[in-house]
Amino acid sequence: MVLAIGISAAISLPAQTFTKDIAPILQVHCQGCHRPGEAAPFSLLTYEQARPWAKAIKEAVLQKKMPPWFADPQFGKFVNDASLSQRDIQTLASWVDAGAPLGNPKDMPAPRQFVEVGPFPSRTLSSNCPNLSQCRPPASWNIST
Repeated sequence: MVLAIGISAAISLPAQTFTKDIAPILQVHCQGCHRPGEAAPFSLLTYEQARPWAKAIKEAVLQKKMPPWFADPQFGKFVNDASLSQRDIQTLASWVDAGAPLGNPKDMPAPRQFVEVGPFPSRTLSSNCPNLSQCRPPASWNIST
């Protein structure tokens, strides 16, 4: 009788850190909304802003509530798809499970640059057309009807 003993060596992977692993994910998938003046209720631009939300971030990404994306993938790939890959979800969850460490500040990527588009000029619709369903937009709108 031959007895085989399997020895599994635990491979120690370095812990995920905000500066090296998490900030790049947040920059690509979250900061478009999670920054001052945008739709999200809090910013995720810095470690100091993200750290208090670490457990909520983990829960939201595991449940795929964040980032919000409601397009049906059966209709194709969309260029503005903010969905997280399974690897990104696991990276975020591992970071939280490790205590959400900062990491080496030298590993922090440069801040994401946003193109500010606004303020938009206000448009007031006024019409001399008694029945709006029969009205046509001004030619300056370049809409083909």
